[in-house]
Amino acid sequence: MSISYNTQGGNDFVTVPTTSTFNERASIPHETVFYYRPNNDFQIYLVCCKEITLNELISQLLINYLYSPYNNDLYSNELFVFYFQHPNGQRIYHVTCEMISHSNIVQYLNSNIYGIELKQSEQQPPLEFSNNHKQNLEFHLKQFLTDYLVSHENLNDVFN
Repeated sequence: MSISYNTQGGNDFVTVPTTSTFNERASIPHETVFYYRPNNDFQIYLVCCKEITLNELISQLLINYLYSPYNNDLYSNELFVFYFQHPNGQRIYHVTCEMISHSNIVQYLNSNIYGIELKQSEQQPPLEFSNNHKQNLEFHLKQFLTDYLVSHENLNDVFN
């Protein structure tokens, strides 16, 4: 696991790359999962960025368009999905974002640092994305991914 902090831009992020063997890499697209917080937002997000082909993108967009009334994930405000094409290349990414509740973070920290298991009696409603959350997160993530993916693509070229 790799932990990184970007203090200049004010965005906090933790990178957890997925692992796969060399043979699996040819058939399974590259996927990166990390936690992210834009510098102007107090919310923390779990982000999954998966490389897809142009055919997969077209297929997903057609399915979303044709079956949108039946696809609850597409209109769910609990997840935010967008597509990103890196400006310096032909790679396309399917980006899925989920809000992480602050109470889950507090529970995790207490459990893993102090060994204290706190039981919360109230069931919290699911966190939902507003249009402002979506626009802000997409804007900042595209900036972050532009720099992050270039540096990791260069590393992959060296090691592959």
